[in-house]
Amino acid sequence: MSRIPEQHDDSQTVTGWRLFRIAGPLVLLSLEVGILTPLVEFSSGWMATLANPKLFNVLFLGTVLFIVLSIPDLMSSQRPRKFKTSMFWLLVNLILYYSLFDFTLALASRFKAGDIFWYHAIAWLLLVLLVGASAVLVFLPAKSLLIWSQLSWHKAIGALILSINFVILMPDIQRSWNQVHPSTIGLAAEMLESCGRNPTTGMASRHNPILAIQGKGTRLIITRYCAEMESLAIFLLIATVLCFAYLPRVRFIPWLAVVLFGLLLIYFLNAIRIAFLVEISGNWSNPQLAVNLAHSRLSGLVFLGISLLLLLVSRGWWCPPNTNKDKKQHPTAGEC
Repeated sequence: MSRIPEQHDDSQTVTGWRLFRIAGPLVLLSLEVGILTPLVEFSSGWMATLANPKLFNVLFLGTVLFIVLSIPDLMSSQRPRKFKTSMFWLLVNLILYYSLFDFTLALASRFKAGDIFWYHAIAWLLLVLLVGASAVLVFLPAKSLLIWSQLSWHKAIGALILSINFVILMPDIQRSWNQVHPSTIGLAAEMLESCGRNPTTGMASRHNPILAIQGKGTRLIITRYCAEMESLAIFLLIATVLCFAYLPRVRFIPWLAVVLFGLLLIYFLNAIRIAFLVEISGNWSNPQLAVNLAHSRLSGLVFLGISLLLLLVSRGWWCPPNTNKDKKQHPTAGEC
């Protein structure tokens, strides 16, 4: 009598170690991107095309949605990973990332001279792909990735379509700052005041508020492009995708409570971020650093990490595991 292999469906509990292996590549790449992006920005030319924020948003958000949708498939495709092998690929990743970091800074310094050609851009893109591949191989063996791709390729297409549509709608999402900025700026000003600062507010234009510290020479104008409204929308998108992915088992009231808490949390953290940027601009007398941080992807990556952590940690509450023992004892033909 043959033994039916044990199935790893989406009802199983996600252990801490497996979750670490799944989220590890995303965390590592987020750190590497977050370190590099505040330092350089290409506004035209070959590098502006490859390092385009819209293209980055499509690919990165698509990757996040793909991982969220295909966690059960990745769980079932995981294979043992030797520590020495992981350390080898981590060393490879760090070497490649250092090369990418140094090459990107060199391109940014030579950009004004107009010395960047198509072969520089291709070399930069190749380095980006190698850094991404090595980051994944730190946590997951190639065999697991092959099985995962066979199980989840259709989910990658769905995730890409969702991310493209999100980026298309991003200008409308950013315009929600027009309604939100009075309360956000007010909260940031209260935070500065509670820290012993004397904040002043104003309006540079109808929807562009100003926040500054009285007595300091710099003022921070917060426009919709650096207000992180898209972070709120991304959290809502990921929560909705998870809800539909596990719809038969979702408990709607707990899910709604987690969503509301998450939106309030990101809103509050964004106010802290704005107050911190004003502090850098005013008391630290470094307005350029504040502007670079405001325009970088660092805060968005932090908010994304918080969003994923909140949704995955609370998943057992709003989406309890499937306890149908009969299903495990008598699997269907498809499950076998």
